[in-house]
Amino acid sequence: MKRTLCGLLLLLLLPALPVLAATPRLVAEAPDFNFGQIYAGQKVEHTFTFLNQGDAPLEIEQVRSSCGCTAALVSVRSIPPGERGEIRTTFDSSRFRGNVVKTVTLYSNDPAQKTAQFQLRGIVRQEILPAPERINLGTMIPGASREVQLTLTNQGSRDLLQISAQATHPDLKVSLGATRLGPGESTLATVTATPGTSTTSLNAYILIRDIAAGAAEIRVPVSGVVQEAPVPVR
Repeated sequence: MKRTLCGLLLLLLLPALPVLAATPRLVAEAPDFNFGQIYAGQKVEHTFTFLNQGDAPLEIEQVRSSCGCTAALVSVRSIPPGERGEIRTTFDSSRFRGNVVKTVTLYSNDPAQKTAQFQLRGIVRQEILPAPERINLGTMIPGASREVQLTLTNQGSRDLLQISAQATHPDLKVSLGATRLGPGESTLATVTATPGTSTTSLNAYILIRDIAAGAAEIRVPVSGVVQEAPVPVR
């Protein structure tokens, strides 16, 4: 009798017990990718994967990436339980230097974490190293020329076959000692500044690149002040 009553009470209480809803759960597989060392201008491609370890479909809402990196979802936007999704990324290192970290953010309907992050990291080196990295011409007089020399060194592992250097200001001229450099070799670039009578300041760049290899452009800032020569007192 008692057992029967207990059974009836249990049946009455069952509808009141909470029912756990099925939910998706996003798990990133190897969310951090280190591409090591590359030279500016090279591109890095990598595919990140993630898994739906929940018991409901995982809906991908959007994918965002930081500057210099593009990301695209290459799998379907609705990931069934137990299935994987993929994000294909490309990092263009042309405008970067030194330690770099790029982040890709994935937005989904996972109730525990609405966003998941994936990161590409590494070091971007310049293939052509200029020294100095910035030119200060000081104070100049209109019509009077001033020369400064840049040392360009190939710190890469391949031959540079067609180095070019040009200025972004008409009062600046650049001449190269050599346009071909093997690994570890250096050459001199002579920068000549001849400010015109209407020039009051020089703010420009020397643009250096290896045309043959299609390497990233290197910019060396150039600055200077132009003043009229003082009139001698008689």
